[in-house]
Amino acid sequence: MKKTMKRIFASMLAFAMMLCAVPTMSVAAEEKAYDVFIAFGGDVESGDWGYQYYGDGAASNAGDITATNATIKEGETAKVSLEFASPVAYTWFTAPVVAGNFSEADFSVKVLIDGKDVTDTVNFAADDKNWWAEATGDYAEDQCVRLAGGYNEWATKYIAESPAGFTKLEFEITANKLVEGSAAAAGAPVESTEEYKVFLAYGGDKESGDWGYQYYGEGAASNAGDIKATDATIKVGETATIALEFATPVAYTWFMAPVITASGVVEADFDVQVLVDGKDITDTVNFAADDKAFWAEATGDYTEEQCIRLAGGYNEWATKYIAESPAGVSKIEYVITANSIKVGGAAGGPVPSTDTYDLFVAFGGDKESGDWGYQYYGEGAGSNAGEVTATDAKIKVGETARIGLEFPTPVAYTWFTAPTLGNANNVVEADFTVKVFIDGKDVTDTVNFAADDKAWWNEATGDHPEESCIRLAGGYNEWATKYIAESPAGFTKLEFEVTANSIMVGGATEEEASAQASYDENGVYHAYFGVQTPTWIFRNAHDDATYGKDSGCFDQLGFVDGDWVAQGGSFTDVEIAGNGRYTVGVTGYDFSGTFQDQAILGADGLFNLLFVSTDLPMNDNIVLSNVTLKMDGKEIVTQAEAFLDADSKEVKKILLANIWNNEIEALPYYAAPTQSIEISFDVSGFAYDKAAEEAPVEQAPAETTAPAESQASTETKVETAETTVDTSADVEPASNNTMVIVIVVVVVAVVAVVAGVMVSKKKNTKAE
Repeated sequence: MKKTMKRIFASMLAFAMMLCAVPTMSVAAEEKAYDVFIAFGGDVESGDWGYQYYGDGAASNAGDITATNATIKEGETAKVSLEFASPVAYTWFTAPVVAGNFSEADFSVKVLIDGKDVTDTVNFAADDKNWWAEATGDYAEDQCVRLAGGYNEWATKYIAESPAGFTKLEFEITANKLVEGSAAAAGAPVESTEEYKVFLAYGGDKESGDWGYQYYGEGAASNAGDIKATDATIKVGETATIALEFATPVAYTWFMAPVITASGVVEADFDVQVLVDGKDITDTVNFAADDKAFWAEATGDYTEEQCIRLAGGYNEWATKYIAESPAGVSKIEYVITANSIKVGGAAGGPVPSTDTYDLFVAFGGDKESGDWGYQYYGEGAGSNAGEVTATDAKIKVGETARIGLEFPTPVAYTWFTAPTLGNANNVVEADFTVKVFIDGKDVTDTVNFAADDKAWWNEATGDHPEESCIRLAGGYNEWATKYIAESPAGFTKLEFEVTANSIMVGGATEEEASAQASYDENGVYHAYFGVQTPTWIFRNAHDDATYGKDSGCFDQLGFVDGDWVAQGGSFTDVEIAGNGRYTVGVTGYDFSGTFQDQAILGADGLFNLLFVSTDLPMNDNIVLSNVTLKMDGKEIVTQAEAFLDADSKEVKKILLANIWNNEIEALPYYAAPTQSIEISFDVSGFAYDKAAEEAPVEQAPAETTAPAESQASTETKVETAETTVDTSADVEPASNNTMVIVIVVVVVAVVAVVAGVMVSKKKNTKAE
């Protein structure tokens, strides 16, 4: 087993975080062709993981394998296969893979082993997913999907037993439906504020065998039979009752389900109560009969993207929450409470806001003629002036708020006024209703809301910057749009009544998304080696607030046991001065040993993290490429394009390994390094090239003689060809709370992985 365990942890995580497709703004794939191949990992001989294939040309392919790949379009069938030079001793995992990014898809799959069709033995119902997004070989998670029908030692086994003793594996795939679009919503889902229609979908017999009763929502063309329907509307926090009454008792129910006409739902929680002929039968309903509390399914005139069905119904051909077909009944009711409905828009698309916003009247006017003595820009603004009594408010979607200003003397002249929302970041669409009152009189009918095309816009106001402040139509501006025709004057009270009908927020705007951090193309930057082991020996990123470059805990490997405990090792960090190739690394530390009676690299022999942290700004003009990882001089893997850590927002950080991020391909087999780790990479984007000769800064080993020895402070001489630097550092003890917090986080992370519910890709808080 010494080699076979190398991918287990990463693969477990990958399958634990398989993505369900989220409805998005998407387009039909039409005539586009997608690459198809079989991903595979198995043994040439027992326990060696000698056969690997992840697509044509993947760096991690291994073993003498002949691959037949294909392309596929919607409506086409393609056959892909792998032939092995010798019989496969064991299959750790295999999956048919389509290199595309889909919001919707449907596939039919046949499986053949040594030419024999074994499809009938494959349990395609072993999981709820027909396909899912998962990083594979050189393809990131958002670049390919895996299809049901394969085998995975650590996850769903569609093929019951590990395929073994064969030399040819084939999958025949038919792409019934392909719709492009991100399978994951941009950003975290948000609570919906919308109101949805709810109805009871139904199909049953009026008389035996006639399917004479059908109902699919008000006005559906396929409704049939004399049925009295009670439909409803619902939003989060509300309860609604829906019902069907039949003219004659139902002879047989083929299916029924409560349906909500909601699109883009990614998370939801409902309470469902079921009554048949007035009798509450909820206690007999098996809501655990399926893993789904809701699912998207086409119903009547509603497509799969337009509605969801809730658990608690009955389906002759699928899940029977109600054990037996309801028959002999004349009324069926469902009482539904929507505890939560979370939606995600298309990737980058807007979603309804659930935020509460500050609302106030911004104002600048004359106390006396020509003095600009009255000013108000929100509570506490430094530029407020004059004795003004302000009534501010809070508002969210669906609410109405009244805001106003009262002046001790009549306003001589209004230079500008506008109802204003503070803390309004990323608003991309909105609709407001505004009423205007002057000295208590409603003057809304005199306001020309069509004086400009904008119902709202971003504009800096007082202490609120432009990106987080919006003004609403309906005010007055001497130098811009005058919704109120003449400057309001001679009044002492000004009010706006605002109703927030809709506020949609999105991710970064196009302008923000295209913005690049500035960098000096003639400047000098730096790169640092980083690592973490399963025994929590680590060197964090240079910019880590607790254990980074300026912490006194950066010149050696170490761990935290209340205090920082140094463990030795010598680092090679580099200055990045121009276009060229650079190398960082560590020497003088044996990772194959034990620490506190545990293998330093854990039972699976894996690093938690291997990375290069830099102070290079996030700018696309700086390109990091041709990244090579070596251990004890042996090349392990090369990244043609550097895999950058998405969690590092301001500076570039190259990831070689991160067991909490299934988007990075697990490293191929490696033996625990006993002498050195090196990471080399190319840099381009500077206005000059790296000097031909370079003397790298290499730190000498610390005075620690073995990994297990503790050392609270070190005195180390770092020598290069030109300089000798004293790096003596007295390390201040850390709080004892540090270790407690770290242990809790580690335990929670491990439990989450074991339980198969770890959904976060964030790293352990103790180290990167």
